[in-house]
Amino acid sequence: MNQLKTQAVDNSSQHDDENDLIASAIAGQVSAFEILYQRYYKQIYLLCLRMTGRKDLAEDHSQDAFIKAWQALAKFQGKSKFSSWLYRIAVNVVLGHQRKYQYEVLADQDWQQSFEDEFSTTHNGLQMDLERAISQLPMQAKNVLILHDVMGMTHKEIGESLNIATGTCKAHLNRARLLMQDLLNQD
Repeated sequence: MNQLKTQAVDNSSQHDDENDLIASAIAGQVSAFEILYQRYYKQIYLLCLRMTGRKDLAEDHSQDAFIKAWQALAKFQGKSKFSSWLYRIAVNVVLGHQRKYQYEVLADQDWQQSFEDEFSTTHNGLQMDLERAISQLPMQAKNVLILHDVMGMTHKEIGESLNIATGTCKAHLNRARLLMQDLLNQD
């Protein structure tokens, strides 16, 4: 019971610490935003890596997401978690790039190794198999799967982000799941 109380206090103090950092960053304190950057960079990078399949694009998109977050920080109202707000910015950066250049992103030559390096410390074998299967999906199916199953977005939110109908979103998710099943059964 004491352990639960200690954990609740730790989570509460971390939340308060984050709120203080956000308030300081909004007030223009760059060092506060640097701490937030260090806290969330790897998660944002991994999200971008999943969506793009390219280390160079993931790095660029991660940087762009943090630049946009810094520029829009005063608009953060705290209605959602800071991390959720940041994820949405990163997703929008990736999707904006995909829309602008309208191409299917193909993984670069050394992507498999960088992928394994990035995920091997946090993922077990089954999770690595899932990540590999996700990486092989067509772009639209991959985006919908990541946004729905990994990010927890609703079909309506995904439809608005991807500029597709809710029914189309559901169809892409179904297709992605079927393709994932096929990919995982191949091994």
